[in-house]
Order: sequence, then structure tokens, then C-alpha cells
Amino acid sequence: MNTSNLSEIEPANQKTHKIVAWCLLGGLLFLRLPFLTGIAMFAYPIWLIPVYEIGTYLLIACLIYWERNHLADFHIDKLSLIIIIVFKPLSTVVMFLMGSTRNPLAFPNWPGFSFWLIAIGLIIALRCSRTSLPGITKTSLAWLGLGLVFGLLLDLLLMYPLSFQIDTSSQFSIQKNLMGIPLNFLSQLGNAAISEEPLFRGFLWGFLLKSGWKNVWIWLFQTFLFIVGHLYYLNGSLISLWVYIPVSGLVFGALVWRSKTIASSMATHALSNSLGLVSWQIIARLRL
Repeated sequence: MNTSNLSEIEPANQKTHKIVAWCLLGGLLFLRLPFLTGIAMFAYPIWLIPVYEIGTYLLIACLIYWERNHLADFHIDKLSLIIIIVFKPLSTVVMFLMGSTRNPLAFPNWPGFSFWLIAIGLIIALRCSRTSLPGITKTSLAWLGLGLVFGLLLDLLLMYPLSFQIDTSSQFSIQKNLMGIPLNFLSQLGNAAISEEPLFRGFLWGFLLKSGWKNVWIWLFQTFLFIVGHLYYLNGSLISLWVYIPVSGLVFGALVWRSKTIASSMATHALSNSLGLVSWQIIARLRL
């Protein structure tokens, strides 16, 4: 075979691969920014979250398969991949256990089964392609544990200012909510962490780095987009928008930058969110 023809084919394939990858990333950004954020700023129809969550998980799965031979470039190791595949479908059961039976994504409502189908499809696709990933190491587990520590520290740091946006007129059981933290953690891990970390700290970071951006500028830019992706907090959660989101975006980004795995930021994200649901309420009532 003529080697000159091979040299022409390979760059063409690389260009096509890059175009498809950027289109998938563009789809993720569209779902998060103009779609979810744009609509939620003015209305919150019941179909909005299911469409966003299912579409986002599908595109993340497609990007994982598309970049299966270069996942380390996007801060996705075996541990973070397991979290993405297992905890998204598991979140449907967690929502059921938490009593969210009216949520369209909660088990046994049919939209939630989309997560199971996507996860199973991704497993089959990766196995058929014989994708090889490094094993789970003590270092990756250590970063997961450190992510949990940072989740606790982040909540301790911000729970006082964030308590000022809590409506203390509503009923609140401290004991019941403290006991609910484990389920809340699993829920946050399967929802917010998986929907946001692979996008902002995973694929966006990796593609920008491949495009020549420096890590420090990516760190700041992903935090900016993280804020933009939460502008619907203008409707009653201003302290979260201007305090929690910027600080957490910087913390999540710094963790991934240092650890090279979004498993660390997913742990921080899930724990800080789940603790915040309780700690902000407790501090708000202690101030009375």
C-alpha cells in the first residue's frame, strides 16, 4: 500500500474525530447553558429536568465511548468511569427511597429507565471495543477520600453566609435531615456531580487544553461557565450564585487540576451539596 495515501487518510480521520468530539461537547454546553439555564430563569416546566438529565447523560456516554482511548486526557480514570456508569442509574432508586415518587426520573417511572439503558449500552460498547483502562490505584482512592474531606471543609467554610438565604418559616426536623444525609449524598453523586463534573472539569477542560489553553486560564474559564450555568439561581438563591458557585467552581477545578481525575471533584461536589441542604438550615435557625 502507498504510504503517502496512509498519511493523507490519518489526518482526515483525526479531523473527523475532532469535529464529532467538539459537536458532542457543544451539545452538552447547549443543554446546560441556553437550554436548562435559559428556560429555568423564566419557567420550570416538569419536562425540563428529565430532558436535560437524560440528554446530558447520553452525550457524556457518547463522549466517553468516542474518546475511550484517551480518557485520561479528560481526567476520567477507571474510578470516575465506574461512578458515572453505576451511580446515575442508581440515582433513580435513591430518589424512590427518598420518597420522590412524583419525580419522572425516580423508579419506577419510565423516563428513569433511560439511565439504565444508556449505562448498559456504554458497558457493552466499551467491552466490545476492548477498551483498556488503568486499574483503580491507592492514589485514586486517596484522591476520592481527599475529595470528601474538601466537601466537608467547603460546607464548613460557606454554611454561615449561605444560611441567610434560608426561609426559617418552613418546618424542619434536624434529626430527620441528618439521617437523610447518606441518601442525599448518593442522590447528589448520581445527579449534580455526574451531570456537571464530566462537562466542566472533564471534557471541557481536556478539549481546551488540547487546543493550547493553559491550565490556569481553563481553571478560571470553567468556573465562569459554571456560574453562567447556574444563573437561574437569580430567582431566590443569590448568595448561592455569587458565593457558593464561584468558590466551589474554583475548588472543584483545583482538585481536578491537581489530581487529574474528576472522581475527586465528584466526591467534593456531592458531599458539599448534601451537607449544605442540612447545615444551612441548622445555622439559620441558630441565628434566630
